[in-house]
Amino acid sequence: MNKILKLTVLTSLLLIGVATSCNLPVLDSQKETETPAKVSTLTATPTEFVPPASATPELAPLCALGVATVSPPAQCQTPIAEESSAFCVKKKAYNLILINKGAVYKATEGFKCSDNGVKNGRQMVTCTGTMASYFEVKVCDSACLIPTVQAKSVQCPPNYNYNGFQGCCTQEFLPTQQNCVTLKLKTTSCSVNCNAFAKKATCNKNSNACIWDSAAKACELRK
Repeated sequence: MNKILKLTVLTSLLLIGVATSCNLPVLDSQKETETPAKVSTLTATPTEFVPPASATPELAPLCALGVATVSPPAQCQTPIAEESSAFCVKKKAYNLILINKGAVYKATEGFKCSDNGVKNGRQMVTCTGTMASYFEVKVCDSACLIPTVQAKSVQCPPNYNYNGFQGCCTQEFLPTQQNCVTLKLKTTSCSVNCNAFAKKATCNKNSNACIWDSAAKACELRK
């Protein structure tokens, strides 16, 4: 009986050992072939780039064709301009005129006018040129002039200017009904010894005061 029991126990132990040895490779194989779990990752979805809109000034409309003049603004007035005196400084003839402060002026070609300060609320302007000669000075109120610079808030096509009075673009120079006055002046004769200039070329160099007399072949003072 003891032999049979021992034999049975030994057989059982043997079977358990065989079974254990057979199961070990299977478990290792399962571990080797096991697929690792997928790890979820966040992928950034690219967004479409939209460039910022450019700040383009608004286009102004074109002016109507055939417009000849533009009405001046309400503050446009006729300027006050008058001659004060005619005199000589270092043998050069000058005319002094008085005009409104802020007024604009333009002299006849060949004569030069420039600001010379303010007196009694008037702008003093001195003009000089050829001695004993007639010339004109046109004086206008600056408020009557049309602005020809292009406005910053609007845009005109190439070769167009912005007309601020009508609010449109034009290729024409639209003259306004300017309030201007024209002074007719004459320069005085200064004390110059023109007879000292015996040659015509020398006389012509002093043409502001002297004039060459072709008949007498002499340099004479302008009168």
